[in-house]
Amino acid sequence: MGISEIHNRLERRMITYRDLISIKVNDNGDRIVPLEKDKILFGYMPELSDMKVILGDTIFVREGTYDKLLKAQHSLKTKNPNLSLYVTYGYRSLKIQTERFMLRLKECANIYFQNPEDLYEEVHRSIAVPSVAGHPTGGAVDIKIIDIPSGKFLDFGSEQYNYSNKKYYVYSPNVKGKAMSNRMLLRECMVGAGFAPFDGEWWHFSYGDREWACFYKKHTALYDQIKVSELDKFK
Repeated sequence: MGISEIHNRLERRMITYRDLISIKVNDNGDRIVPLEKDKILFGYMPELSDMKVILGDTIFVREGTYDKLLKAQHSLKTKNPNLSLYVTYGYRSLKIQTERFMLRLKECANIYFQNPEDLYEEVHRSIAVPSVAGHPTGGAVDIKIIDIPSGKFLDFGSEQYNYSNKKYYVYSPNVKGKAMSNRMLLRECMVGAGFAPFDGEWWHFSYGDREWACFYKKHTALYDQIKVSELDKFK
């Protein structure tokens, strides 16, 4: 089987835009809170630091998401106390989500699809369709693992936010050995804490959003999207 066919098979198993649009949302009112570096490490990556303009260096998530992150951190520390989770993204404004989606849409527009909706699905695997995106809810996070003594991130087989090839797919056939083991370590800690993984990006996990509801076969998501103008109401 060729690499392209393997990628096609992986894509057919991923949660799609079509899976998410019918899921209802009943926001439970969880506050949105800043991460604290004495509890979990965080920092925007140079490749994706667009929220700094709005929130500075601080990364915000829903309170329930924070609780799950601390559980995942405890699980990782139990396995290896020299390691730590490192959050690289949390809440994103809907405006930025839409801008990033439209940019990716233009990049993919030259790909031919018999059904125009399939173009949305192609883009959704790397940048979620804004109406169902998890980052604007404060429930989704991008995350990797750092080795504290060396100050270096573990090898995951591809760089975060590098969409030049499909190594960012969790089960990419081009990622093997220690890099794949590191992906599985991250996934085990995050899913064990109650997060939903997204197989289209090894670094993306969520709690409470539509993707989480779909993964765990729940009829209703816990977190609705929050506008920047509404953030103070959730603090």
